[in-house]
Amino acid sequence: MTSIADRNDIERALLELLGGGYGVSTDALIRDGIPLSALDRLSDFGLDPTEIGIVSSRALRQRRIQGKTLTLREGDHLYRVVRLALQAEAIFGSRQKALSWLRKPRNTLGGQSAIRAAFTTPGFLAAEELLGQLQHGYCA
Repeated sequence: MTSIADRNDIERALLELLGGGYGVSTDALIRDGIPLSALDRLSDFGLDPTEIGIVSSRALRQRRIQGKTLTLREGDHLYRVVRLALQAEAIFGSRQKALSWLRKPRNTLGGQSAIRAAFTTPGFLAAEELLGQLQHGYCA
């Protein structure tokens, strides 16, 4: 994946990482079940889906055997994590810097990392706001 310059690039990269194609909305993709191959792409990005709580290793093994997709809850969580990761990469200009920022606990996130904050929608929104502040030159 190349450098991500703007919001449209982030949306395209997000849809691609989640396994969607042209004309598919992310909402429909999440509701229909994101394919497990998206977790492989997340790992290639540098984030282990079992370590960050998307799905347990046991459940992942079972789903692979059964050929099932992610649940709605898992897909929504994956969406939040991927969106933060792509935004951070765009802001920092480096995947390594983005991953470092995502993993570091932040006082403004209640002592959690952005990855942990993304377990909930309010936490995700707070992490996204921090990234926006960084993008616009505020300290975060």
